[in-house]
Amino acid sequence: MKNFKQIILTIAAALLLSSAASAADKCNGLEAGTKAYNENDFERAIDEWRTCVDEGIVNADLYYNLGNAYYRSGKLGFAIFYYKSALRLHPSDDDIQHNLNFAQTKTRDKEGDEEENPILEGLMDLHHALSLKSQMNISLVLFWAIALVILARRFVNSSRGKNICTGVVFGMSVILCTIGASALYKMYTLETDITGVVTASSADVTSAPSDKSQTLNTLSEGTSFEVIGEQGNFAEIRLGEKIRGFVKLSEVGIVK
Repeated sequence: MKNFKQIILTIAAALLLSSAASAADKCNGLEAGTKAYNENDFERAIDEWRTCVDEGIVNADLYYNLGNAYYRSGKLGFAIFYYKSALRLHPSDDDIQHNLNFAQTKTRDKEGDEEENPILEGLMDLHHALSLKSQMNISLVLFWAIALVILARRFVNSSRGKNICTGVVFGMSVILCTIGASALYKMYTLETDITGVVTASSADVTSAPSDKSQTLNTLSEGTSFEVIGEQGNFAEIRLGEKIRGFVKLSEVGIVK
């Protein structure tokens, strides 16, 4: 009986938490922000939606809408920051990925300006060309196509037909492994990598976490970078192979 009561209490607590979460998602600013955005009042939309963020709501659609509003307001850094935040919650969303890619083409600083191996560069272009959702869908189609060809091979009588089926299976398997590895790498980086975005008009990269330290580089608004750690009011960052140092947390957004 004691265990039964404990189960009932656990279920009740879970229902209360679910109800609270549902109520939190109904922040008044959501509807007001949408109305303001549809009226092209992007600053007011940002203010309304930011109140929901300040209330602790973590929602990919909310972040995506904020990214759109910031972009329409000309604030590229915050737009990229919120697109990245939305994509971290919904990594397979094609719309978020498309808007993020488009916004990033507007930034001035590019990661990895040094010369790259053309083959490696081509592979990385292919890696970024497809969203995670597209890769998962293609992988699923290839898996069933391979299964069908293997099944068909059993009913083929000629040696030539069997060889053709074997070649097709091999080719599709190579493509499946390549796309699958790319998708797994994307999921791994989303889970493990911490990225940041310059949200101010610019951010100085200094040699140490201090206002009096030497300035090594200056990053423009919207530039994305890898976050190594945080020290006081500074974040230690890395951008490509050439840029490493510290930036003020007040000038950047950390995507967590």
